[in-house]
Amino acid sequence: MTSEPVTYLKTILSYQNIDGLITADGYDMIEKEKIVTNHNQAKVLARLVKEVGTANYNGGYADGRAEQAFEDGKKLAEYMKGASQGE
Repeated sequence: MTSEPVTYLKTILSYQNIDGLITADGYDMIEKEKIVTNHNQAKVLARLVKEVGTANYNGGYADGRAEQAFEDGKKLAEYMKGASQGE
């Protein structure tokens, strides 16, 4: 049976629409190891999960932008090469 603080953690993350960042196994581990034993700990862990999720998203977004910039640069180089050859 899930403890009340872990249920509270799930509720906080669900309300913020980020409950998928912790898997069922993760919640089981939190419960088994008694990582969250009160509401304050649940709030702190929810904040950390949100920050880590945001950092991962932003990092992936930046990687995607860098990759897109590289592809755009390649296209521009090909265009410039064609323009300099009078095509």
